[in-house]
Amino acid sequence: MAVQIQGTWIEEDKQVIHINAWFLQTWIDPRLTWDHKDYGGLKNVHFGDHEVWQPGIVLYNNADVTKVDPYGNTDLIIEADGTVWWVPPATLRAECPLDVTYWPYDTQICGLYLGSWTRHGYHIDIQLYRNKSKVLSGWFMKHTHSWQFLGGQLSVQVKEYPTASLRYVMLQMIVGFSRVSPIFTYTVVFPAIVVSALTLLQFVLPMREPRRLMLGCVSLLLTLMHLVYLVSVVPTLSDSVPIVVKFFGQTLAVTVVSVGVSATLLRLTDTRQPTISFAPPIALKTLLTGPLGTILFLRQYTDKVGMSGGAAEDGEVLEETRPTSHHYEWLLVAAAVDRIAVLAFITTFFITFIAYVAAV
Repeated sequence: MAVQIQGTWIEEDKQVIHINAWFLQTWIDPRLTWDHKDYGGLKNVHFGDHEVWQPGIVLYNNADVTKVDPYGNTDLIIEADGTVWWVPPATLRAECPLDVTYWPYDTQICGLYLGSWTRHGYHIDIQLYRNKSKVLSGWFMKHTHSWQFLGGQLSVQVKEYPTASLRYVMLQMIVGFSRVSPIFTYTVVFPAIVVSALTLLQFVLPMREPRRLMLGCVSLLLTLMHLVYLVSVVPTLSDSVPIVVKFFGQTLAVTVVSVGVSATLLRLTDTRQPTISFAPPIALKTLLTGPLGTILFLRQYTDKVGMSGGAAEDGEVLEETRPTSHHYEWLLVAAAVDRIAVLAFITTFFITFIAYVAAV
């Protein structure tokens, strides 16, 4: 057997691959032999479909189980020595689980498995034509439906059942495709860059700046809108989640944290509101005023916490200083959360960028 593919596309919402191909099948039928000298030099004849015996090779992992026979009705050529040639066109619809991790720059590898439905390997022994394992691209091959055919390989698989003295022979065809959709560069990649820039810009602005809260709300709205768009275009039946979807989800979480920190700081710095009367946990304060505070560049806040918590001459903390002390302590906590959020976002951005560069 040999296969020449004429056209391919993938039905993503159903995870089904469509392949239009020509299948070269040849075998020797000893009942169909003659001496061409006895028939005026006639060396070959044509028979219609199903007028002579055919091996009945079908697709095992057919997506439509009600249509087993994938071949078109074409004639067979029979030579005088009994060699039968049959090259029918076929439309294969096979199940192909998609891996959309690197969507929209993903590559899909699909397997198609063909063999006899009723006859075992001692009746029909499938072999590659001239031992050629490459799947050929046909004359009419077109890269349609945003997919480019990368090539394929044929191999013969044999399954032995010693207890039953049976063997089953199967033709395995592995084909690869890569997505070619330039539109996603403008609808996915560029918006991701814009949202990333807006998110980073939030952290550049001072934490107590009201415009930071407004910018965070805009970034939050854009991220939500783009997540809704991604849900409408990304295959939802896949077991994997695209990195770009994870990125927007993580950006959404970071933006929510940033907006929350900004709102909290505006609340703490509002002189019309009463100050917070309780302090954060001592362990958390100790952690943030130690080496972790230095790593997160919290020196300006740790200094204020130390200055506001001074002692009076009698060794007692003045009542008037307690609210101020708690005020700066909570500012320190908010600043720490803000720093951790920006570090998480930058890390996520670079991991996503490296993953896509490696995929492309």
